[in-house]
Amino acid sequence: MKKISCSIFKIFLMLSSSSSAMADTSYETFDIHFTVLTSNPSAHLVATLSQFQEEVNILNTYFVKEDRSPIIKFRFKSASFYNDIKNSTCSFIELGDTMNQNDTDWATHFNSCNDPLVKNKNALNFYIFDSYNENYGYNHKDGFGKRNSNRPFIVLDWQRLNHNIQAPEEHEMGHAFGLSHFCALGASPTSSTNIMSSSCQGGSTGKRDIGFNNEQVNIIMYYVPLIKAKLALP
Repeated sequence: MKKISCSIFKIFLMLSSSSSAMADTSYETFDIHFTVLTSNPSAHLVATLSQFQEEVNILNTYFVKEDRSPIIKFRFKSASFYNDIKNSTCSFIELGDTMNQNDTDWATHFNSCNDPLVKNKNALNFYIFDSYNENYGYNHKDGFGKRNSNRPFIVLDWQRLNHNIQAPEEHEMGHAFGLSHFCALGASPTSSTNIMSSSCQGGSTGKRDIGFNNEQVNIIMYYVPLIKAKLALP
């Protein structure tokens, strides 16, 4: 009788362990819509459908906790290329190559856009542009993310695609989920630093190769249901 009981108990533990493993791998998943805003032909060679699918893979690999475990998941939904949107009436598309990017209220232009090719209201929107500033011209290679009252979007220079230069995808998506910069005082370009690291007072942001800490994960998870609810609106 004891042998039978032990066997049943072992089976119960195996089933419980299996159920826990299944539960642990169940994450909220967010769809992503990609849009190419820039008219730069060089960008069009890089910002391809296959690259967008790779961008999703990058986010699923690197948007993680310090122990490298996932927080949420991302899924490719759709894409609009420059030729698809160049005649749109949305003022947002004019920002793809603008020389006044720092003086522009991107969120206002985004929120006023009703063209589904430019803005998918039921997905996270990922825009590719050609960043500009006075010092570097169109070789600026910048990006940013906006939570935008729980309807997030990120904007990334085309030269930053494919995880180029300081972990841009997960960093900007961190901003999109409510995170601020994490000061990496004294870091060098080869230092291991938090995903959200910033030089703050000069120096370097480091490699941004350490996942989100517990406080950051809590902030992300606070906004997850709020963002989900906003994106589910008709």
